[in-house]
This record gives sequence, C-alpha cells and structure tokens, in this order.
Amino acid sequence: MKKKILLVATGGTFASVKTKDGLRPELGIEELLSFFPEAKNLADIDCLQLCNLDSTNLHPRHWSDMAATIATHYDKYDGFIITHGTDTMQYSASALSFALQGILKPVIFTGSVFSLEEPESDAKANFLDSIRVIASDLIKEVCICFHGNIIKGTRARKVTNEATKITNEKMGVYSSVNLDLMGSIDLGKIIGNKIYFTKNGYPKKSSFHLLSSFDQEVGFLKIHPGIESDILDGYKKKKAVIIEAFGPGNIPFEYSDWLNKIQEMTQEGTLIFVTTQNPFGEVDMEKYEVGQQAMKAGAIPCYDMLPETALVKLMWIFGNYPQYTHKEVEELFLKNIRGEISDKKNRAKSLSGN
Repeated sequence: MKKKILLVATGGTFASVKTKDGLRPELGIEELLSFFPEAKNLADIDCLQLCNLDSTNLHPRHWSDMAATIATHYDKYDGFIITHGTDTMQYSASALSFALQGILKPVIFTGSVFSLEEPESDAKANFLDSIRVIASDLIKEVCICFHGNIIKGTRARKVTNEATKITNEKMGVYSSVNLDLMGSIDLGKIIGNKIYFTKNGYPKKSSFHLLSSFDQEVGFLKIHPGIESDILDGYKKKKAVIIEAFGPGNIPFEYSDWLNKIQEMTQEGTLIFVTTQNPFGEVDMEKYEVGQQAMKAGAIPCYDMLPETALVKLMWIFGNYPQYTHKEVEELFLKNIRGEISDKKNRAKSLSGN
C-alpha cells in the first residue's frame, strides 16, 4: 500500500523562477507537483502551502508554524516532506527536531540548488528520493534528504553554495558534521547506516507532543584576532551568548579583557557557551590554557554540537522552559535529546555513532 504523505511547501530555490531581480519563490504547490508526475506512483500526496519565501527570509516564528502544521496533521499521514530553501534549512531541521517531541514518523526536509527551470536542476531527484525515504519505513524522525544523503536534522551543515558550481559537484551542499550519515539513496534504493538501525533503534510507541516556542534572546558572536571584549556589552540583555571561538574552544586573554568580561556576564545572569569556528571537530576547552582559563571564568563548552544547532537549542530551551534555573538550562543543553551532542561517555571516543 502506498504511503500517505503531506507535502508542506515553504518556498526556496525549489519554488523559484527567474525575475529581473534574481531568483524568487513564485511557484505554488500545485505547480510544483506538476513537475513530478512520477510522484503519484510512489505515494498518495496531499499539499499544503505554508509560505513561499526565500529561506533567508524565514524567521523562528516559521519554525513554530512548521512544527504546528506537522502536529495538526500528525495522525493523518505516514510522513511529511517540507520543501525549503538551502540557506537556513539546517536551522529549521534542528528546530523541528526539538519541537516535535516523541515523533515516530519521518519529517523530511529537502530542496534544490538549481531551480526547476534549469536543465541541471536537482529538484526532482531530491523530491523523489524524499518520497522513497518515507516509503522505506527506515526513518522515524526529522532529517534532511539531499543529493543522495540522509542527514540527521541536528547534524547538517551547508558547506558550499550554489554560487560555486564546481565546489558543489566535488563536495555536495550539505555534510553530516561530527556524526555519520543516517543513510544514502543509490539508484532509488535506500541504504541505511547500520549503526542507527538495529532491532532496538526506535521505540514502538512514544508520547508525541509539541514544544514549539523559540525565545530569540540568544546572542551569537564570532571572534577574530584583535577583537575587543567590550563587544560583549552589546549582549548583556541576552539570556545566553554563544561565542564561536578558535580551534577547540580557545578564547584570547593576552589582550583586552575577555576573561573578566565573561566572568562578569555570567555572574550578572548571561550564560556563555563556546563553540568552534572550524567546520568539523568538537570543542575541548581543557586542551589549552586559553580554553581552560575561559572555562574557569564561566564559559560552557558545546562539545561536538554544531553552532547552528546550539543556537536553536538554546532558543528552544528558553522558549519552552522559562522557569528553569541557569543550572537546569546548562544540564538540558548538554543532554543528548535528538542526536545533537554525543553522550558524555562517548565524547572522548570517536565522533561517529548515535
């Protein structure tokens, strides 16, 4: 029996056409489906147009809308496909990974690098592959399906863009960072990564519920050589700040006043978290003096959690657990909820694994 799927369209290059001002999402959902006549042979598909925006223009409120849409229709469908622009897809996938608690159905984010008007468009392959992933009954969570790869929703990073075609061909648009791919699609066949899919992989039952509030009072700061610590003054009203530091979480102390500023802010109620500027690898602030000193001042390492995911997770925690103390926020942040951070016992080992 064919699966029943709800297609939720949000725009992106997937729905874009060329205009005098550049590519712009204009294709409606019925128009989009007309490009994929094969889809009706793979599944029964209903459509819902949530919005039609370039993903650059998506806002955290749209994450809440996406999550609410899935929750409203959860019992009616076997799975969901969300078509989305590539610029912020990883943020939305992370957001829904946290918002859809207890989910045991596939929610597949996909899109395209090239518009449907272009002969080299990847839209059809990505869309049909997403249907096949749902039909396989392998995935029961939020993920990204793109260019033959299946990536956990909290571990995807856009590592190249459509402005550089050669790079796209060599590397792909998305990578699964600090965690193995969930699987791949080869000639229409779904190949699951065996480290995820054992007999005890997913629970048979769970209590599905929605936690879809996102508090934007979280700052994000990327440091650079010579940056002055007083830049943190602009973040004093934030509930937390993520510092994208050097290497495995290193923050300078030979110039400016970074250590005192971090200590001051944490004492005044702003949590400071540290991630890395490097595209791959985890934060280990104990390795160097410049990391240890920042930890002693109150900075909290993000370990192998992606910067994008860390930002979304903090917004989610503050949005849904406003009563939490700083200690409780820190504990929940460092807890593995949706595969976004390795368990403590595994952090010293390989970054691969569930």
